[in-house]
Amino acid sequence: MYTNKFILSVIAIFILAQSFIHLPATSGSGQKMAIINGKAPSLSTADKKVYMAFASGDSILYCVSSDMGKSFSLPVFAAVLPKLSIGGGRGPQIVSVKNQLFIAAADNAGNIYTFIKKKNAGGWEKSGKINDVPEVAKEGFVSLASNKKGEVYAIWLDLRNDKKNKIVGAKSRDGGRTWSKNKVIYISPDSTVCECCKPSIAMKDQVVVVMFRNWLNGNRDLHIIQSNDGGINFGKAQKLGEGSWKLKGCPMDGGGVIINTDNSILTVWRREGTIYSCEAGKKEEQIASGKQCVIAGDKGNTFIAFINEGKVYCRKPDGNRVELGSGGNPRLVATDAGSALCAWENAGKLYYALLTR
Repeated sequence: MYTNKFILSVIAIFILAQSFIHLPATSGSGQKMAIINGKAPSLSTADKKVYMAFASGDSILYCVSSDMGKSFSLPVFAAVLPKLSIGGGRGPQIVSVKNQLFIAAADNAGNIYTFIKKKNAGGWEKSGKINDVPEVAKEGFVSLASNKKGEVYAIWLDLRNDKKNKIVGAKSRDGGRTWSKNKVIYISPDSTVCECCKPSIAMKDQVVVVMFRNWLNGNRDLHIIQSNDGGINFGKAQKLGEGSWKLKGCPMDGGGVIINTDNSILTVWRREGTIYSCEAGKKEEQIASGKQCVIAGDKGNTFIAFINEGKVYCRKPDGNRVELGSGGNPRLVATDAGSALCAWENAGKLYYALLTR
């Protein structure tokens, strides 16, 4: 017998599918845009396709682009997660792993649940939890990365042991079906990392790089910590940039990180009202005024998206900046050597635009 929640979810998805509209308008940069009802987008690309997961209430949905971001299929229901945590970079996170898709999402109680779908199958299956101590991911921030071997690494802010936020991670060797024992990756000597900034992660072969906003001596600066053995062992945390940001509150801004083809690490992040980018271990470069920055691409072919005064912008590899539209929470993924897809939200709707260099 169907439950009332299931029936309501089906009705909601039907309405959502009907509201998927390709807009005839273009952004200020001339980029074609489209719109979907939803919040908290996440993007992943593989096999010449782009996958988008997002939230609608407590429902997790996804859609697929078979033309590398030019258009997307109608949204399809994936799962219901009661009290799904969204906002500020939270929400369902998606990665493509070999022949399957994987979604992780946190609820407001502080648990991270997982969902898996074979790419040639019809539905999603709930596969369990990542956190091995219950209700420790209270902030709801989780980030995912995968490699070509089908391994997935997840990181999140975790309150275990002392109720102070620290960086904790876990690895799956089978595309997200089973997980290793959770590993405490970093504990701030000043008791907690920044409590409301989403950590970022990049993975290439057995190199795993985690970026997070720390809290040391009253400064809220970005740090990275790296593993060269697939996330089993991590080195020392390294501060990014030469300056510091002394701040009593939390800016809710975690930045982004990528591993280039030459294994160099490129980062983007905010300090005060300015966005900076730097290669790990090198001096930062000022990019623009703004916040909520993300990065995608490769060295010499890098796109950076951010918001400033309620507008979403993207800095292209040639340094030119384009305005995409109003909104926030931009997500970015490279679609090929010369283009990237940016998705963002505004007033309960998702927009996306394909950018070329």
